[in-house]
Amino acid sequence: MTYQVNTPTTVSNPVTTQQAVMVRQTASGFEQGIACMAGLFTAGPLGALASWGALRGLQGKWAPWFILGVPSVVAINIVNVVALAVIGGAMSPEEDTTNSYYQRTLPSSAVVLVDKV
Repeated sequence: MTYQVNTPTTVSNPVTTQQAVMVRQTASGFEQGIACMAGLFTAGPLGALASWGALRGLQGKWAPWFILGVPSVVAINIVNVVALAVIGGAMSPEEDTTNSYYQRTLPSSAVVLVDKV
């Protein structure tokens, strides 16, 4: 099975009655890797995915990629910080229960001796 990679597509020119060849530019794999790494270093894993997808969607044009990327970095980093705060809050240790255990089990008239070292 053979695949034709760059088949020319002819379209009619709206200004004249001549035929024109439509050219589509795509980003090379190296450019996609550069965009992905730039997104990773500025906005984390979510930024890497967004940066790669944006460059592919913009057909390898770096100027609009940069213009869209600057505000996106701010928004994605806000999402990253909130996600880390939620994860950090969920994984934080509970309050110290050693004293509350003794307070619940011992009667109020009991005396607890503690050696200070």
